[in-house]
Amino acid sequence: MPIPLFLAPDWFKDEYLGIEIEQFIGLGVLVVIAAAAQTLAVQLLRLYVRARYEGTDRDFWNRERRRLNRALFGLVVAVTLLVGFPSLDFDADVEDIVAKIATLVAAGAVVLLAFRAIDILTDVLARRAALTESRADDQLIPLLKTTLKGLVIVVGALFVLSNLNVNVTSLVAGLGLGGLAIALAAQDTIRNLLGGVTIFADRPFQVGDWVVVDDIEGTVEHVGFRSSRVRTFYNSLVTVPNARMVDSDVDNMGLRRWRRYKTTLGLTYHTSTDQIQAFVEGVRAMIRANPNMRRDYYIVEFHGFGPSSLDVLVYCFIDAEDWNAELRTRHVFNLDIMRLTEELGIEFAFPTQTVHVAALPGQPQAFPAAPARGELGEIVERFSPEGSAGQRVDTPITPGYDNTPSTP
Repeated sequence: MPIPLFLAPDWFKDEYLGIEIEQFIGLGVLVVIAAAAQTLAVQLLRLYVRARYEGTDRDFWNRERRRLNRALFGLVVAVTLLVGFPSLDFDADVEDIVAKIATLVAAGAVVLLAFRAIDILTDVLARRAALTESRADDQLIPLLKTTLKGLVIVVGALFVLSNLNVNVTSLVAGLGLGGLAIALAAQDTIRNLLGGVTIFADRPFQVGDWVVVDDIEGTVEHVGFRSSRVRTFYNSLVTVPNARMVDSDVDNMGLRRWRRYKTTLGLTYHTSTDQIQAFVEGVRAMIRANPNMRRDYYIVEFHGFGPSSLDVLVYCFIDAEDWNAELRTRHVFNLDIMRLTEELGIEFAFPTQTVHVAALPGQPQAFPAAPARGELGEIVERFSPEGSAGQRVDTPITPGYDNTPSTP
C-alpha cells in the first residue's frame, strides 16, 4: 500500500536490498493487519464460548477452541498476503512467487483447519456417545475421524498439486492404470479392509466386549478398518488383522446374559442320606435367595459315587455384568455352601484310599456272614414297586426349592 507521491517524502523511494522503504512500511502494515485479524478472531471465539457455555461445557469448548489458533493464524497470514501484497507494487515475478507461496500456505491452513474441525466434531460425538447405552457408536467415531481426515488429505493434495502446475487428470489416470498392480500387491490389506467392513456390518463384537479368538483372549479396545486391538488379561495389547477376526470363530463372552457356575462337591462317605438330601435342598435354597443368581433354571442333585466321595452336582448361572462381579458372586455363594456344611455337620471329602487287611499272618481270613437265601429275597422285595424301602421319587425334607413354577 504505497503512500501517495504528493505526501511521501523523497527518501521513501530509497532502496535497501532492492526494496523501497515504502514497501518495507507496507509489509509492516500487512503484519499488523494479520496480527490484529488473528487476535480479533481468537477473541470473538473466546467471547462466544463464554457467552454460550458454562461449567464443564465451557472448559470443553475452550480446549477445543485453542486447537484452532494455529490454523487460523496460517489462514489469516495467507489471505492477508493474497489481498494486500499486490498493492505494494513489487515486480510481477515476485508477486507471482508470493501468490503461489500464499496459496500453498492457505491450502495447508485450510487442511489443518479441517483436521481441527474434524477433531472437534468427533470429540462432540464422543461426548454424546458416552451418554448412550450402545457401544456401536463408540467404535464408529474413530473410523469416521480417520475417513474424514483421509478425504481431507486427498482433496488438499490434489489442490496443492494443481497449484504447482501438475496435471492432476493425468496423475489420476496413471493411478488408475496402476491400481491393478497395487491391488495385487496389497491383497492382504484389502482382505483386512473388507474384514473391517464385515465387522461393522455384522457386529460380532463391540469395543469393551470380552472375546476369545483362537488363542487370543481379552477385551476389545479398538476396531479399525485394517485391524482390531485386544487387551489381554496379562495387560498386553494384541493387534489382530480383521481378516483373521472374520475367518476365525469369535467367542464373544461379553454378550453372555448368564455366566455358568458348574462344580462337583464331594461329601465324605459317612454322610447320611438325610444329610445329603438336606444339603442338596440347602444349596437350592441359597440359589433362590441370591439376587445375583438365575432362579428359573438350576440343577443341584446327588450325582454319583466317586472313588473317595459322594458327588453332588451344582449347575447354575450367575447374573453379572463383568468378570469381577461374577467372581464376587462366586465368592459369596461358595462361603454360603461352606456355612451350610458346617450347620449340617457335613464334611467335604478329599482323595483317600482305604487299605483293608483281610487277615493277619497265621490267622484265618474272616468274611461277613451273608443273609440266608430267603432273607435276600425279602430284602429285594422291599425295594420292589409294592415295597416301602426304596425312594422312587424325590422326597424332600423341606419344600425342596426346585426350579419349577409351583415352587413357592
